[in-house]
Amino acid sequence: MASSKIVAAGAAVKPHLFYLSAWFCPFAHRATLALEHHSDHVTWEWIEALGWEKRKATDDTVQTSHENWYHFKAPELMKFNPLGMVPTLVDPATFKGEVDPTGAPPKPPVRESLV
Repeated sequence: MASSKIVAAGAAVKPHLFYLSAWFCPFAHRATLALEHHSDHVTWEWIEALGWEKRKATDDTVQTSHENWYHFKAPELMKFNPLGMVPTLVDPATFKGEVDPTGAPPKPPVRESLV
């Protein structure tokens, strides 16, 4: 996690994170509790990255005329975690694709699960 930056007045600026999550995931619930617990030290923005959507069948495998429910994964999730797993935390520079002024290489996306 990024360290706090000190502003001219001497007050610490809270680091900000983008939080790719799913409302139904128990692992994401734990991460949400941890972020809430540490809200004095970090800010975060929730992005619902997994879910269900209703749409017409995209091929002939389902022979019905009604709409069906399909699982979706947000493009942001697949960009920063190709495994498509939540929760995923991303710092703003990586999320926005900014180049590090120190010349440090960009952070790679997650390539393996820690579970």
